[in-house]
Amino acid sequence: MGRKFWLFIAVLALLMLALEYQMPRNFIWKPTYAHADRQPFGCYVFDSIMATTMPGGYTVCRKTLSQLAVEKVPPRSIIILRSGWYSENVNVDTLLALAQRGNRILLAYSYFYAELCDTLHINCSSHGNYLINDVLKLENQERDTVFWTGDSLHYGTAAYQVHSQFINSCLLDTFPAEPLASIHDWESLQFAKEHVSKDSPYMKDGPYEAEDSDKVRVADIVALSYPVGKGEIILVTTPLLFTNYGILNNPAYVHRLMNRLKPLPVVRTEAYMPNVNVAETSPFRELLKRPPLRWALYLTILGVVLLMGFSARRRQRAIPEVTPPKNYQLDFIRRIGTLQYQRNKQN
Repeated sequence: MGRKFWLFIAVLALLMLALEYQMPRNFIWKPTYAHADRQPFGCYVFDSIMATTMPGGYTVCRKTLSQLAVEKVPPRSIIILRSGWYSENVNVDTLLALAQRGNRILLAYSYFYAELCDTLHINCSSHGNYLINDVLKLENQERDTVFWTGDSLHYGTAAYQVHSQFINSCLLDTFPAEPLASIHDWESLQFAKEHVSKDSPYMKDGPYEAEDSDKVRVADIVALSYPVGKGEIILVTTPLLFTNYGILNNPAYVHRLMNRLKPLPVVRTEAYMPNVNVAETSPFRELLKRPPLRWALYLTILGVVLLMGFSARRRQRAIPEVTPPKNYQLDFIRRIGTLQYQRNKQN
């Protein structure tokens, strides 16, 4: 095999790699919120960005709130992301105890369970159903407008375009909760709080509900802050915005929410999500995490490929050397001649 053959093999391999790289990948549109999941609804990109932007540090763990509560550490910020209904809910007493001690807890759920809403005196209403088949058409569908209405000391009002499939539920704002984001603009919220009475005709069809008093509760909130003791509990109804797809499409809105947690070290726990390790089943994950072992694995694979290439050549068995038979005709003639000579000499 000459050099042209190996050059052809190398060019063919590079061409196949280039074609494989250019081929479209089939994404898995399943919300996992897993740290190692690089699919659209994983949190690999989100965790990477937060690890470099949070001044107090950012870590991901699998500890429950009860386990975090017994740790003797200064106050910190805790994040829990979750979609759908699961049997294991966050313990409300532990949640309130952590907030009383100065911790800030962000709960991003697609829908909040009744025990938490009853404790905080907050109503959660369904806004729509998240259909996995609609994700493939996200770019062609209309979006809802989310208005930032809170935290005026740090940020001004702003509007963000969010896929309607990402807003599964809305909250009903009650005192002392502070609305942070809503699908209605800031002027409408302020007008409703200050001027709209419970007897107003606008209350019948609008996004506001009347109480027994003249105060108005504002509905269609997608993020609010509930102060508890020295800390606070932040409720967000758009957990998919914290995924890889969400942080890449709505980075400014997510960073405004994370700014509420920035003064403290941030910990995101995966204890309340099932099957969070589906993206870490590779037997080489420990080798790939460390650069020396990763390069050792790469060199081993390269050596195996080269060995297979050189061993694939056709080999011919060795031909044994065969000695031609010796010619004894001349000796025979000499012997016969000698015998004839001796016979004639005797006669």
